[in-house]
Amino acid sequence: MTARPGIPLAAAVADLRAAGLLQDLLVGGPDGLRPAAVAPAAAAFAGAGLDSRRLGAGELFVALRGEKADGRDFAVRAAHAGHWVLTRVWDGPGADPLPGAPAPDTAGVLVSCDPEAALAALAAAHRARLDGLIVVGVTGTNGKTTTKDFVRAALSGAGAVAATSGNLNNRLGVPLTLLDLHAGLRFAVVEMGASAVGDIERLAGPARPRVGIITNASPAHLAEFGSLDGIIQGKGELLDALPNDGTAVLNADSPGFERWCARARCRVESLGRRVGDHRWTWQAGSPGQPSVLTLDGREWPVPLPGEHNAANLAAAVLAAGAAGASVAEIAAGLAGFQGSPHRAVLLRLGGRVVLDDSYNANPGSMAAAARALVALPGAGRPVAVLGAMAELGPDSHRIHLETGQILAAAGVAALVAVGENARGLREGFDAAGGSGHYCASLEEAAVLLTEITAPGDRLLVKGSRSAGMERLLALLEAAWA
Repeated sequence: MTARPGIPLAAAVADLRAAGLLQDLLVGGPDGLRPAAVAPAAAAFAGAGLDSRRLGAGELFVALRGEKADGRDFAVRAAHAGHWVLTRVWDGPGADPLPGAPAPDTAGVLVSCDPEAALAALAAAHRARLDGLIVVGVTGTNGKTTTKDFVRAALSGAGAVAATSGNLNNRLGVPLTLLDLHAGLRFAVVEMGASAVGDIERLAGPARPRVGIITNASPAHLAEFGSLDGIIQGKGELLDALPNDGTAVLNADSPGFERWCARARCRVESLGRRVGDHRWTWQAGSPGQPSVLTLDGREWPVPLPGEHNAANLAAAVLAAGAAGASVAEIAAGLAGFQGSPHRAVLLRLGGRVVLDDSYNANPGSMAAAARALVALPGAGRPVAVLGAMAELGPDSHRIHLETGQILAAAGVAALVAVGENARGLREGFDAAGGSGHYCASLEEAAVLLTEITAPGDRLLVKGSRSAGMERLLALLEAAWA
């Protein structure tokens, strides 16, 4: 990737003062950090981070109070190490752990009454200065990260592209992503997650997307959203940030599609299967061969298993085209596709095929992954090994029951529910005629799977982050070595 040019500190100071978010400016010198009226002319930072132990060269340290530590405790030390720091006001005799120690004159501290708001303001102002950058925004209940990865690959054949890293898709992650952008890029792909109505609005406005993808809306984060209606409303906030000459790529099979179409002020590209939209089809793969997406008459190999990933790829191809990439450029970029860890990754462990989709789970993604498991080529049994789905609110047990029934209907041969909160999956699976098992721990599940599966079987490993299902893979690898 092209190296990041620095963001001038003078511009950052001006941005924060204009927003009323700068209380004080401290600049390094021979006697330590001292108040200053203006930023040094040569001072700049390139990108930002929240962990002082993992800062890259020249990165701004955003010192926030977390659940386990207060970043402010490390603010001055980071400045003495040569970083610019954004933090809240502090005082008292222990405020400076290095009193009087020399600090670089190109480093210092931006003191704000609200560092999180200041981070957002800096990111919005920086993005606004990147006039020629084309941003693709991606949201939805399921498939955000995989779709983001597809779009990044598709655009890479047409120019320099940056994309959200890891899980930086929330109120802190999106500003960090925006501060990482620079004038050497042609494209950026920004993933946007939400836990409540209003979240996407706060992320999409500063990002200024020209193209937006809503993958779908299904029950997730119900404890905060309250209902599927709230999820539809929240995901639709991305559409409000698109310009009139932009493009929205929408899933015509998703609840809320008609509302999103009515809300969009720009061109809409729709994709659907069950609504009679036949612009794309999917052919399952065979041993040694990927599945194939046919979109508007052109075939695209799908590098990840499952029809739902063909839908994600179709959305990415349309979005990349709307962003200005040609068909040849999209094909060249997708040839180098690399997905994210623990998201629809196929492994071989002990002669079994394992679909590692352990990063996260909700009812829609669990059902889609189960269908992908059943569609995998091979003569062995499809076995789902599942942790609980979190943040489903008071209806959590009922939703787990219903999901278990859906998995049985999808053709899953055996189900292993792991952890107390996953019991409903087994209960629903058994009620629908399936053969379910329950394990209290991952260690117990590893022992059971050794007993009830055999080489040639196909396994799905999935659950919410809190279930930690990725740890099961290490246990199985050790057991089946």
